[in-house]
Amino acid sequence: DRMSAAPIPGFREAIVGGQVLYVSDDGKYLLQGSLFDMQQKRDLSQTGISVLRRDELAKIPQKDKIVFAPVGKAKHTVNVFTDIECGYCRKLHQDIAEYNRLGIAIEYLAFPRAGTASQDFRNMESVWCSADRRKALTDAKGGQTVAPKTCTNPVNMQYQIGQKIGLQGTPMVVTREGIALPGYLPPAAMLQTLDRLEEQAKGGGDAKAAGAP
Repeated sequence: DRMSAAPIPGFREAIVGGQVLYVSDDGKYLLQGSLFDMQQKRDLSQTGISVLRRDELAKIPQKDKIVFAPVGKAKHTVNVFTDIECGYCRKLHQDIAEYNRLGIAIEYLAFPRAGTASQDFRNMESVWCSADRRKALTDAKGGQTVAPKTCTNPVNMQYQIGQKIGLQGTPMVVTREGIALPGYLPPAAMLQTLDRLEEQAKGGGDAKAAGAP
């Protein structure tokens, strides 16, 4: 999905299905996993995949998202890959008003964890095909039955992008810069994390994945 120079000599960095690999220039060696700089105390393997996430998310039209935003200008905006049956996805949505009150805009993307052949997938298509997507999503996350609907919808495309950028569980929260937060965070903790990442970016340093040492 993406190939670039590695931060160590003699290797190239490759991202395949959301996984970061390091391949020697002669093709003899392959390393998998994080590459941690002990002096700078940061995970160098997050840089490339953050760029990939940012570029893939930029392909999704705004009209294909289900957005819950604060009144006025948002302080922070995050993309959230969500599933209507995931417990922590439902927990996040229960506090949607508090995220918005704190200035955080939540832009939902579909990721039915059970796969494309599941009832979960069809239910999420029905949500995205509803005349009022926000209400349909809220009802579905509240355990209400989703009225079956069909239309041309972005659920499969968003699901494929989630797989491509290394989604391993829902909710996956990603900043516009492509930095993945460590799963579900309560509203105050998410604000604190986003503020910290913003300060790191202003300071000129490379923002690392939230939760990294």
